[in-house]
Amino acid sequence: MKWINTRNELSLHILKGFLKYQRKYWFSGKDADLKPLTLKQFLSLYPLKYLEQTRLSRLISNLYVINCQNQLINLKSLFISKKRHYSYLIKEIVKDNENALKDRDIQRILAQKGVHLTIRTICNCRKLLNIPNYKERDAYYYENDIIFSNYIMVSKKNLSEIPDEPGVYELSISSKTDYPNHRSNVVYIGCSSNLRRRIVSYFSNILKNKYLNDFIDNYILFVRFYSYENYRLLEKKFLKNFRKIFGELPKANSIGG
Repeated sequence: MKWINTRNELSLHILKGFLKYQRKYWFSGKDADLKPLTLKQFLSLYPLKYLEQTRLSRLISNLYVINCQNQLINLKSLFISKKRHYSYLIKEIVKDNENALKDRDIQRILAQKGVHLTIRTICNCRKLLNIPNYKERDAYYYENDIIFSNYIMVSKKNLSEIPDEPGVYELSISSKTDYPNHRSNVVYIGCSSNLRRRIVSYFSNILKNKYLNDFIDNYILFVRFYSYENYRLLEKKFLKNFRKIFGELPKANSIGG
């Protein structure tokens, strides 16, 4: 019973110290508000008899709390390194910006917040949380939960890889083309009630869209698609987001968004 009482006293002390140190995070629930905190640092700030580093580590591994957002959290996961703290800051910056940011842009925004990191450190911090690099984020003009197919070279022998289903598709070329805000491989976004039939039409008809005809005649095209019943609405969203991020519609699209 004495040990149980001691354990409860230690746990209460730890929780009070954590709530005091991480007050901002406790109310916001945002990872970016978590301050770096090590076991040694905590013991220095909130010393208590019988509480040393090994016992602290053991206790927080089994100590769970429900935060203000009604989430059950293991306390040990909230003792984070400086590197993880920086990673959370970078993640928030990337999430809050509509345009894709290069690491140097992220470096500048961090500096405005009083955090000065090298480009190499920013790159390493991104990798810690699997945050895509600039080139990958640059293509994220669609919603994050949209998962396109792999890229398929547009050719007659590859038509069987395209389903005869409704959906939205994107045509791209191997080299990037200039847009007002960024560069992109994408030259056309379209939709169809039958994706395979639409792609087949590119081999047999002279299209009214002369810009798309030029790309078909002069470039190797690649297609990727996303099957979706309400394809017209989704195409409109894609075009709207593309124009917002890149500054104009894809080169072969004349209307939409």
